[in-house]
Amino acid sequence: MNFSIPKAMKDLNSLQTEVVLPVELNDLDVDRMLTRILEMAVKRGRTAGSKTDMGAYTNYLDTLLGHSELIGFEGDRGRDVLDGWVRSSILVEERAGLKRDRVVMGYLRPLTIASYRSGLPKNSSRNRKADDLLYRSVSRVIESRGSSNPTKEIDELFKATFGSGVDVGVAPWADPRYDEAETVDIDTLLALRFLEGFTASQKNGRERAKADPPVPLAVDPLGRDVVALLELYGPKMTVGEAYAHLSALISLRLLQLPLISARTVRALLDNEPPPADGNPCEMYVDFVRRKGGGSDELTAQCVLRDLEIMRNLFRDRLLIRSLGDAAGSMETAPAFDGSAEENLQAIVDLKDNPEIATILRIKLKQIEDELEAGSDEQLFVREVRLSEGLTGTEKFIQVLVEGLRKRGLENQVKWFWSTGGITKSYGLLSGTQRYRPSWRYAPSDEALTTLLCLCFVEPGGDRTLSELPIHDLLKRLHDRFGILIDHPPTDFDSASARAGAAENLSAFTQRLKLLGCFRGLSDDFNAQFVTRPRAAVR
Repeated sequence: MNFSIPKAMKDLNSLQTEVVLPVELNDLDVDRMLTRILEMAVKRGRTAGSKTDMGAYTNYLDTLLGHSELIGFEGDRGRDVLDGWVRSSILVEERAGLKRDRVVMGYLRPLTIASYRSGLPKNSSRNRKADDLLYRSVSRVIESRGSSNPTKEIDELFKATFGSGVDVGVAPWADPRYDEAETVDIDTLLALRFLEGFTASQKNGRERAKADPPVPLAVDPLGRDVVALLELYGPKMTVGEAYAHLSALISLRLLQLPLISARTVRALLDNEPPPADGNPCEMYVDFVRRKGGGSDELTAQCVLRDLEIMRNLFRDRLLIRSLGDAAGSMETAPAFDGSAEENLQAIVDLKDNPEIATILRIKLKQIEDELEAGSDEQLFVREVRLSEGLTGTEKFIQVLVEGLRKRGLENQVKWFWSTGGITKSYGLLSGTQRYRPSWRYAPSDEALTTLLCLCFVEPGGDRTLSELPIHDLLKRLHDRFGILIDHPPTDFDSASARAGAAENLSAFTQRLKLLGCFRGLSDDFNAQFVTRPRAAVR
């Protein structure tokens, strides 16, 4: 039997659980999201609607062909060359329509901060609210430093890294353009000329509310690391390098967002103290890359463990949302007027409340009454409702989880592999997307370099070191990112696991040598150092 919640009960059919997670867990393309983030940065947290016709690419190409600064593209041959250049280096096309049979403009590749002028991507719903979360997380970090004008500082932070050669103009900052002065690479220049053919909306939306995460431990590292990367490394990088490292960072932190939240929520539900600091993920990453070896088995176990954590999070999210919704029907409803973190705890405290159980028992009867009389689905709900040994809350959640399971769990797995970057050059997760047993935590060079750069940032976030002993680097990877290399996770500790981790450490040092950032004075572990892989501002 395939049981589904009745469509008429829209509030129950939703998979959003903002009281636990400020994002929608579904597939996410970080590259596609970056343009929106840049627009927020320039426009002080606001964004505008889009007037762009995604199917009118040829019109925009013709406008570019007629630009006074373009020469050498005359005739059909010249047009074909320019068309190929734009499609390969500037524009990412997507399929649209019910049958996915139309090719339209999707978004511009991240070459310049001016890319938001295109109005692409037109649909921001596929960003799953992660763009909003990132901006508000960055703003929260800037505010915590005592800034009197955080939105202006964010604008300056992003423009210092991604604004080369761009004049964004004045409010509402709708028509950024080439400043005709600074030297930029040829692809960026072509992108800027291409953007001149777009007419952006002059009306921006409302300013975003301040960040108030239910699980700060899961959200704050995202903003803190973005600020550190852009402030300490951004101006020293090319725009392409900066985009790659920013994408790698965002992907990792979004991958870990539900994993950290899940541990916190489960601890609260079990009446245990949640993780207070550090990073509890314990993601063992493999550098040996030998299938079936000890290190390979360890990272495979970690992936399976994290997928199981995501599965359990699905039930916990629905439980907490249901408790919060039911609280509004209590005779004396809680105010929930604290911070999101405090409200989360207050909702969890209602899990054994008998009045809540009664309210949810009534909701369960409403589900039963909405179903076709005598159907297998109705009989299933009735059987659960009349069963012994479960509270009204437990019965309701059992039915709700069953009704949303297929869609909910599929979407959570999509979030996992997409934020893991399994199809990207900057991903932490490797393997074949459609073959889950192949999934491993095995960072690309871009992902590893990003992690290394941030490990050299001092705890205050105001400067970097030029060199670290390798044991200090390993500790920072563990404490800040939940990344394990030289020892197995606590749950998988064994003699064979430790042997695999020892081999992994050797492979890791070899990888550092290939990246040109390892300095070994001797075979003594205490005499081995790692140098910062990128130049820093300070």
